[in-house]
Parts: sequence; structure tokens; C-alpha cells
Amino acid sequence: MSRIGQLVMAAAAGISLPLAAHTKDLNVSGTLDGTAAIIALEGYVGDYYSGHLQPGKAEVYIFAPNATDKRLLARGSGGSERIHFVAATDEPQLEIVGAKGTDYEIMLTRRTPNGSQAPPTHELRSPKLQQTLTALQAGANSDAFWTDVSAQGTPLIEHVDGRTLMTFLYRGAANNVRLLGGPSSDHDWLARLGDSDIWYKTYEVPEETRLSYRLAPDVPRFDGNPRDQRMAILATAAADPLNHAPWPETAPSRWQQWSTVSLENAPVQPGFPLKGSETPELTSESFASDILGNRREITFFRSENFSPDANDAVLLFMFDGPRAIAEMQIPQMLDQLTASQTIPPVAAVFIDPIDVAHRGAELPGNPDFSAFLAQELLPHALQHFGMEHDRTHTVLAGASYGGIGSTNAALDQPQSFGNVISLSGSYWWAPKGAASDNGLSYVANRLIESDLSEEIRFFIGAGRFETSTTGHYEIRETSRQLHAVLKAKGMESHWCEYDGGHDSFVWRGGYGDGLIALFGGGAKVCDENE
Repeated sequence: MSRIGQLVMAAAAGISLPLAAHTKDLNVSGTLDGTAAIIALEGYVGDYYSGHLQPGKAEVYIFAPNATDKRLLARGSGGSERIHFVAATDEPQLEIVGAKGTDYEIMLTRRTPNGSQAPPTHELRSPKLQQTLTALQAGANSDAFWTDVSAQGTPLIEHVDGRTLMTFLYRGAANNVRLLGGPSSDHDWLARLGDSDIWYKTYEVPEETRLSYRLAPDVPRFDGNPRDQRMAILATAAADPLNHAPWPETAPSRWQQWSTVSLENAPVQPGFPLKGSETPELTSESFASDILGNRREITFFRSENFSPDANDAVLLFMFDGPRAIAEMQIPQMLDQLTASQTIPPVAAVFIDPIDVAHRGAELPGNPDFSAFLAQELLPHALQHFGMEHDRTHTVLAGASYGGIGSTNAALDQPQSFGNVISLSGSYWWAPKGAASDNGLSYVANRLIESDLSEEIRFFIGAGRFETSTTGHYEIRETSRQLHAVLKAKGMESHWCEYDGGHDSFVWRGGYGDGLIALFGGGAKVCDENE
């Protein structure tokens, strides 16, 4: 029997599998027999594990202290998926779930015991925390503080001398706490208030702020490259237990939820809040591409008032489909906007990125991917919906890599796609060897040099917090730059700057704004930014 076969048999027998601290590579593979496979790992509470689920359709869960709180680590997308977790018990267990006959292979490449390190310090800007520190120094404990905070919810919002302060809080971490999301793109560290159980980080924010975030207590620290250390935040990041606005509300666990903040003056998001909880009818299929040589899941949606004969019907292609459906609830938003006749009827195609590697290779700027969209997926979608092609009502929409991908694909295939919704586009990206030296992004230079025979209309949005402290991965300014180039070329472009960050909770409203700007009959959105 092979070594892998021995490991699988050992797992089935409930024997712990060794993965020595700081050593590499434990592979476990097998075929599901219709029941879940349980894999017990050698290790202790607080140990950090990372690795991959190789391409396949199995789902992977990690057991928490009680079975009702098991955490999804990999969704079985068909592509390679990264796995990060911190053991909540000694000898943690993985659960592999899928249909009978499903093959799986898991490769764990790191187990690192969690060590302690000195927490950072921050300026104490919050009046409430200043008062609390004084009380703690006088001998009080933190119970009254936490009782008050729990009642009002987190983060703590304070108005001081005309400024709005937002303080993120966590109770009881042993070594550290990091913020994922929020007003920063740098995964900021929280500081400890004296030697108490209060961890905090305060920001000054605009009064119109809307954002989502997670808190990651006791993030593993280890020797490794900066990317591996940055990714370790995913091992413990979860919704803030004291926040009163978890999102999505229907997520199966706090590991799959975000905590949200919408300040009183945050702008309305078209189509939200949702009326009712019914999920629109969706149909999915596995779609093969000869051009790309791969296969992915695509999901179709029709608004309730959709008719293929309607002259104004919109055909929407949306990247990162699973996230748009499950997290941002875009189908429900489309139903509400079309039912109110805010936008015309919509048929939508949600495109699965397969996995991180395919997403990075295909979305930012890949002519083959653009050809796949125009020559394979577009004809298939038209046939599926029974529509005639009208490029002026065909839209590419995406965020981050999907934002720049929408723009580049439309520039590659303007005869097919006449509209782009680009949110938080990764316009810092450039093909290898194509970086510019004139201060403009690759896409901006491409537009300047282009002579398009077909008109393309754009909606471009980005967040006020999407700035870089290092000068790299700058999103806000490169997005504004692209809008300016489009306007200078006489092209239709709508610009919206949101008081938020690189954030699905912001993007869900941006997609509605974009559809209204392009197809809302002249309705203005973000007109103060035009």
C-alpha cells in the first residue's frame, strides 16, 4: 500500500496523522464512499496549519470545540483552494464531505506552534478608553466597560470636536489581534490597553462611512515570507462577536460572516435592504472552454419581469460569481431594482473564477479569457436566455481583479461588450514587462493609445480607504486616473468614490449604482463626484 493509502486508512481508523512542527508536507487523499471522511491530525490548541485542497469537488471543514460551530475551509470549487486554520482543540479533526465517488487530496505544508510576542502600542484617542484606563489604574476591572460596549455594539463610535472616531475592540486575546478590512488595507494590529483584556484600534472616519470587517485574535507568528505571514490572518479571522450587524445574516457560521458598520449619513445602497428573504431561482451548469482548456461553473439568473423580447433588457456578466450570489446577494438586489422599474429587466451570468490561480491568470488582462467571454460564453448565454445580441445592453461587471478584467475584456472585445462596471479595479496591475514610466497605469496608457471603433460606457467606483502606505497596489488613485482619461477621450464615464474600502459590503451597492447610471434612464448617482 502507498504511503498516502496508509494515511487514509489511518485516518479512517481514527489515528492521528503526524505533521511535525516546522516541517513540510503531509498529503492525504482518497475517494468518498457516500459518508464523510474524518482525518485526525497531530497537534495542540493554538497550532497553525496551512496548505491546499487540490482540484476537486469535496468540501473541507475543521471541527471547533462543539460540532455546531464547524468551519468551512474549502468549498470544493473544482480548483486548488488554500487552507488556513488554528487548532481549537488538541488533535484537531478535518471533515471531508462530498458525493459518493468524489476524489480528494489535501496537502498540509505547515504546522507552527503559536508563540507569544509583544503587542503594539497606539495613541489613545478614544475618550471612553481614556476614562476606562483611568478607572483600571485606580483598581477597577473591565467588566463595566464590556457590559456597556456589548449593549451598544461595536465598533465604538464617538464624536469629538467635529470628528468621528471609530474604535475597534476585542476582548481577551492572549498575544495579538489584527483587523481584516475596516478603514485600512494593511491588516492593522490592535493594541492592548495596559495589561487589561481590552484590545483596541481607533480611526478617524468620514460621517458617510460604510464598511465590513473581521477580527483575528492570536494570529500565528512565524518565520516566513511576508505574504505567508499576511495570509496567516485568515486562520483566525471571524465576525466580531460584539457587533450587532453581522453580514450576511444567513451565513452558516461566524467564520463566513463579516461585521458591518453603516454610519447615519452613509448613502443609500440601491436595492438594499432586501425585502423578504426569498432566494431568486438560479440555474447552474459546468461550462467547458476550448479556448482556455478548462471548465468552470456558471450560474444563470432572470429577473421576474425578464422577457427575451424586451428591447431594453440588460445582459449582465458578473465575475466572482459565487461571492456575488452568496455574500453580496446580487440576484435579490436585481429583483428589487427591476421590480421597482429602477432599471430594465436583467438576465445575468455569474462566472466562477475556479480558484485563486486561475483568477490571477485570467481576470486582470488575458486576451484568451476575453475571447472565451466573447466567442464561447456570450453565444451560450444568448442561446440560454433566448436573446438577440445587443452590445449596448451587454455589461461586464466585477470588483478588484474583476474590475480591471471587465475593462480589459471590453477593450479586447468591444464588438461584444458595450458597458463596464468596474469597482475597486486593480489598475496597479500590468503585464510582465509592460510597466509604464509616465505615471499612468497600464490600462490608462492602453486607452490613450487606443482608437476604438465601438463606444464603451463606463461606471468606475473605488473606496476612499483604498490607498497604499507603500505606493504599491494603489486602487483609488489609479481608478480616478482611468476615469479622467476616459473623459478626456470623450467617452461616457461615471465616477463614484465611496467612504469605504476594498469591501464586498460597499461593492454590493456599487453594482446597483452602476446599473442605474448606465441604464436608469438618466438617473444620477454620486453626482457630487461627476
